Amino acid sequence: MSIGIVNTEPRGRASVLVLAGDAEEAVDVADALIGFDASSATVGDAAPPRPGDEDLAAADVAVVLDAAGLDAVRERDRFCRVVALIDDPASPVATDPLVDAIATAPADLDATLRWLASRAEPGLDRDDPARTPSRIEQLNAEVTRLASVRSVEAAHRTAIAVADEVFPRYHCVVGVRDGEWVEPIATSSDVSVGDCDRVRVGRGSVGTAVETGEPVVESRAAEAVPYRTLLSLPVGDDTVLQLATDEEGFDADDRRLAELLASHVEETLDRIRTDEALRTERDHLLALFSNVPDPAIAYDYVDGEPIVHRVNDAFEETFGYDAERVVGESVDDFIVPPTDDAESEATELNERLQRGENVRREVTRETADGPRHFILHVVPIRLDAENVSGYAIYTDVTDRREREAALERQNERLDEFASIVSHDLRNPLSVAEGYVDLAAETGEPDHLETAAEALDRMDELVGDLLSLARQGESVGETSSVSIEAIARDAWGSVDTGDVELVVDGDVTIDANATRTRELLENVFRNSVEHGRSRDGGASDGPLTVRVGKAAFRGGDGESGNGFFVEDDGRGLPEGERDRVFESGFTTEENGTGLGLAITERIADAHGWEVRALAGDSGGARFEFKTS
Repeated sequence: MSIGIVNTEPRGRASVLVLAGDAEEAVDVADALIGFDASSATVGDAAPPRPGDEDLAAADVAVVLDAAGLDAVRERDRFCRVVALIDDPASPVATDPLVDAIATAPADLDATLRWLASRAEPGLDRDDPARTPSRIEQLNAEVTRLASVRSVEAAHRTAIAVADEVFPRYHCVVGVRDGEWVEPIATSSDVSVGDCDRVRVGRGSVGTAVETGEPVVESRAAEAVPYRTLLSLPVGDDTVLQLATDEEGFDADDRRLAELLASHVEETLDRIRTDEALRTERDHLLALFSNVPDPAIAYDYVDGEPIVHRVNDAFEETFGYDAERVVGESVDDFIVPPTDDAESEATELNERLQRGENVRREVTRETADGPRHFILHVVPIRLDAENVSGYAIYTDVTDRREREAALERQNERLDEFASIVSHDLRNPLSVAEGYVDLAAETGEPDHLETAAEALDRMDELVGDLLSLARQGESVGETSSVSIEAIARDAWGSVDTGDVELVVDGDVTIDANATRTRELLENVFRNSVEHGRSRDGGASDGPLTVRVGKAAFRGGDGESGNGFFVEDDGRGLPEGERDRVFESGFTTEENGTGLGLAITERIADAHGWEVRALAGDSGGARFEFKTS
């Protein structure tokens, strides 16, 4: 980094050395000084000269514009004062112990330089009115030190230091109200705080100034106390700045400058307390943000994208991204599912949030464990105004949604059971009761045979109901099983008559053998019972049921494997293939309409996809996609 050095001499008397990492910037500052002329500027492109001890020894004041300028005078033999011309009075350059005064704007630098130059080492004509700055210039130069303090205690000490410079003949004290007393907090260096008495509120000039909020001048008898006149100035509601002198009193300039200093101190204390309140509130919000159990982010909108500013631990754990990975990036790129619907929803949310709307809705987001459902609550920093930042909290409701879905399915099954019990069971029960009564009246046993058939019908319905009730969300333990073996076992459990089973290729699947056998039994029973024509005539010919491996090719390009069951009977009702799995749907007068519903439930519990369609020979075909 190059160092720009500009030597300036006001009216040939004191010299000012301007130091910066950019020589052109140093020249610009020197040119802007009122009454100062830039006498030289040294710029070296490769290895510019740094100021030596002789340069600093010859200067009355060194002005540094940046860290490079400050480093140029650090650890050098020097007798000059150092002024930092810096935008931020809290920056490391401004608060460096090497710096004697701060100017935050070029307009303030001239007065600061005049005052500091007047206090430089001998060789200056201090009686020259053009050389000696006024006390208001001294005050303006010194109060810049208040801009860098960050605590109430430091503000009290700095106020005393400024007062000692502007009012060198007076003793200064800062007192703070504590209940009914005003306690001395800071004093001029010639008197310790311990030597100062506390004063009751409402008594003396200090207590009266604190109580009334008005400046108070108190005169005392010279022989009674060390100070003949006291000037007490209120600083806010609980602080007082006091000047004491053993002279006759304070003139109008003294009071005006003291009141100006008090106002600067009050502004500083207000700033510090506001900063402390904001810092405390920020710490509380940060603690709440960090410890909230739900994933949360703080975001800023940049070019319409929600850029992550901060994430909490729950976000890292849930979504699987640490802070270093996502901070500075769009959160949508990481957790919004890559689907058109999800991306469109995210775009809409972003538009609403940038308009200052409060958003709360259920969304699906990609997590470390796969897609999950969340209640997304997003709060912009300001409502009802265009915004660029805010907070988003994700409350996981996946388990709740699954419980609600399971409860809804249970309710649907209860409705199914109630419908079947109230209708399908009641009909054969009425038939059985009627024929039993008729047999009792007539004594003819043939009526009892009809009643027995109705009871068999009831038994079949109860069995199907129990099977339907057993179908839950899972199938229990699974293993690799052969479809051919299970199909032949299931075929032997069904009254198939003269229907033939043909196994057209075996396939091994991961399934629960017992439940898969039950599934095949229901499909076989459906083919045997519904495959022939309604009159059961000989024209039907022999019926064949085929089982085998199936390969699936969908229009979306997805593929999979599984098995099929197909018969060459009369097929499924045209236009009603989508209804065959509905509970209670049947085309037979004596059918329960539960067999295929049970089949679908078992397939769903395995995670299989099942569909009904027409077979190659016109019969019914059922396909089960298992992978």
